[in-house]
Amino acid sequence: MNMIKFGTLALTAAIGVSVAVPAMADPKPRGRIHLDYALHDEDNIDLADGHRLRRARLGVSGSVDDNWSYQSEIDFAENGVGFRDVYLRYTGLENGDLTIGHFKVPFGMDELTSSNHLAFIERSLPTSFAQSRRTGFGYRSGGDNWGFASMLFGQGVGTNNDRVSDGADEGFGIGARIFGTPVNNDNSILHLGAAFTSEDTASSEDETARFRARPESRVTGIRLVDTGTIDEVDRINRFGLEAGYQVGALTLQGEYLSVSADRKSGFSDVDFDGYYAQASYVFGGSKRAYRGGAFRNPEVGSWEVALRYSHIDLNDGDFQGGEQDNITLGLNYYAAKNVRFMWNYIAVDADMGGVSDKPNIFLFRTQVSF
Repeated sequence: MNMIKFGTLALTAAIGVSVAVPAMADPKPRGRIHLDYALHDEDNIDLADGHRLRRARLGVSGSVDDNWSYQSEIDFAENGVGFRDVYLRYTGLENGDLTIGHFKVPFGMDELTSSNHLAFIERSLPTSFAQSRRTGFGYRSGGDNWGFASMLFGQGVGTNNDRVSDGADEGFGIGARIFGTPVNNDNSILHLGAAFTSEDTASSEDETARFRARPESRVTGIRLVDTGTIDEVDRINRFGLEAGYQVGALTLQGEYLSVSADRKSGFSDVDFDGYYAQASYVFGGSKRAYRGGAFRNPEVGSWEVALRYSHIDLNDGDFQGGEQDNITLGLNYYAAKNVRFMWNYIAVDADMGGVSDKPNIFLFRTQVSF
């Protein structure tokens, strides 16, 4: 009963909708713990070795009736307590479903893949362009070989305090993603997709944007590429192309992502982009699963090796945020259902403002989810 109350309170706090969940709804607890340890071979910038509780989530999901379901999840990791997926969903439509609450903007294959199923410990450099979760209203539909998602969104939960105190209006945006699998059989899958988002910045005297990326490690808070504050921004547009191919135990995946900041009259617009390409191979007779436009973990007992190259360019005009290239080698062991051990070696090559930095990062993760 306490878990039911927790889910109801979280939904009310996040989206202003109170759902009295009856006992017969059979709520299911959910959660994940991701514990990381990093060792850095530094170059010019000091990167602290040590551990980080990357994620420590606890939540509940369930059904109110045949047409209504909900999910409420809170993260208690070291970066503070915050809402993650907190939404109410209506599945009674003939084609598709509707979602209201706090959930991910439909943009990017890497971003929309659950952190429990990523082939690497952290997402690629250009995925830093994605907006992650926002509060809004979404529609999804799909079939055996295609999927579509759209969203009207505002700001993320917990990001509006400064805006409200300044008397500024909330910025709003729209986003959509579409994908198809022209090849989808027992042995091979070809995935193709595209996405875009467009949003106004919050209405205030100081309309700004900033783009930066961590070196595919969250143990350190250092960013080796960073545009700094971009002022006088009216609108931010994002665009993405994605592809994936699987044949047997081999899975290939890549994306091109770009972002543009449209600025007020008299100021030059700025554009940044990036891309990544990755491959993974599963030993032991298994392969990565595929569902809903994303690849998922293979069977228990599998070993997986993975290789990724990622690039981000934050240089344009007066804003010289730098360029960075990473090569990541990964090894994953799926020890039990929802238990995984991950090892990553990351070779970093970053340049910002003419200053080069080339550290090597060794990452280890212990992961459990339910």
